[in-house]
Amino acid sequence: MEGSIIRITTPYYPELQGMVERGHKQLKDALDKMCGENGSKWKEYLPIATLEDIIPVKIATGYSPFVLQFSKQAFLPIDIETNTYLAIEWSKISTTEELFKEREIHISAKEETRLKAENKLRDSRNK
Repeated sequence: MEGSIIRITTPYYPELQGMVERGHKQLKDALDKMCGENGSKWKEYLPIATLEDIIPVKIATGYSPFVLQFSKQAFLPIDIETNTYLAIEWSKISTTEELFKEREIHISAKEETRLKAENKLRDSRNK
């Protein structure tokens, strides 16, 4: 990246690479949980664990690593299923009014989903 400082470090010296080593521990812990008893399956779970690590906002930067790398929010299947703000079809939006209308559709759908879930929960408690 332009304007970045490049530092060369000695391999196998974890004290010097503390932040990276701490990140590896979190990744290893996530893989341990996903693999359970079958630790040899870690390669299958590595992409999922990595994605779980790079999407949340980090306290140190105030940004997620995904945003810092790709300059945009991660767009996941759940965004489509739950009609999040990321699922808006931006090619159809040209004015603020259109944006508000599209967002209202998403908010209405979310409220409808919430009410369905609330009713389902109430019904299950009454059984």
